[in-house]
Amino acid sequence: MKELEWFLDLARTQNMVDSSLHLGISQSALSRRLSSLEKEVGCALFDRHGRHLSINECGRALAQRAGEATSVWQRGIEEVHRLMDPETGTVRLDFMHSLGTWLVPDLLGNYRREHPQVTFQLVQGAAQVLIDHVLAGDADVALVGPKPTSFVESGELKWLQLATQRLALAVPATHRWAGRESISIAEAVDEPFVAMLPGYGTRMLLDELTARAGYRPRLVFESMELTTLAGLVSAGLGVALLPLGDPNIVVPGMVMLPLTETRERELGMVWRSHTSRAPAADAFREFVASRVHAGQPQWHAD
Repeated sequence: MKELEWFLDLARTQNMVDSSLHLGISQSALSRRLSSLEKEVGCALFDRHGRHLSINECGRALAQRAGEATSVWQRGIEEVHRLMDPETGTVRLDFMHSLGTWLVPDLLGNYRREHPQVTFQLVQGAAQVLIDHVLAGDADVALVGPKPTSFVESGELKWLQLATQRLALAVPATHRWAGRESISIAEAVDEPFVAMLPGYGTRMLLDELTARAGYRPRLVFESMELTTLAGLVSAGLGVALLPLGDPNIVVPGMVMLPLTETRERELGMVWRSHTSRAPAADAFREFVASRVHAGQPQWHAD
C-alpha cells in the first residue's frame, strides 16, 4: 500500500514540494517514483507546466481506483484487529445436532451475557466430520462425543470433558423387553436396529459396543437425528442405542432400558493442540473450562 500512499498524496496536492515534505522523501525520489509508475501504466498521469503538475484524466481514473483499494485494505486491517480483540472477535463453534437443544444454548447464552459483542459461526454435523474440521483448522472448537481418544492420545487434539450420559437400549412399548429394568447390548444380537449414520457419535458407540459383544447390528434404518431414531422405535420399526436424560428424544410408545455395560457417552470440547492465536476462541474455551472446574452447572439434558 506504500505505492498507493505516495501517489494518492501527489494526486491530492499536485505539487512535488508539498508531497515530498509530507511524505518525508526527496523531490528527486518522488519524481523517479512517478516516472516509474507512468512507465508501468503506459501513459502520463499528470500534465507538466514547468514545475507545476496538473492531474489528467488518466491520473484521476487511477487515483480513484487507488483510493478504493486503500479503503478496502484499511477495512481489512480493521477486521483483523477486530478478530484479534477477544471482546469483538468471532468464534467458529461446531457441535453435534443432539447438543443444539440444551448444551449449546446454555453455553452461548451465558457467554453472550458477559461478552455481547462476540459473534459465533455455528456448524452442526456428525462427530467425525466436526473433529476433521478442527484438525483442518476450519473450526476453533467442537462439542462432540464420544471422546476422540486416538487424536487426544496422539497429541493432535485437546479434550475437556463436559458431561457424561448413560446409554440405553430404546425399544417399542409393545416389545417383550419393555417391562425390564435394564439390558445388555449382547442380548440384542437378533434385533433390527435403527441407528445414526456412520461418523455420528452414537453410531460410533453402537459399533463399539456390539463389536465387543461379538456381532454387527442388523440395520434397518439410518438417520442423522436422534429424534428420528426415537420416532422409528416408537413406531415399532426396531430398537436403538440412545443416551439417557435427553427430554427431546422421549416419545410415547418407546421405553428406554439402561444398559448393564459401564460404557457411557462422553460429551466434551475439542480443539487443536497447536493453533494460531485467536483471542475470542481462547476466551471462550477458558470460559467453558472455568465452568467445568467450578462444578457449576453440572450439564445434563433433563
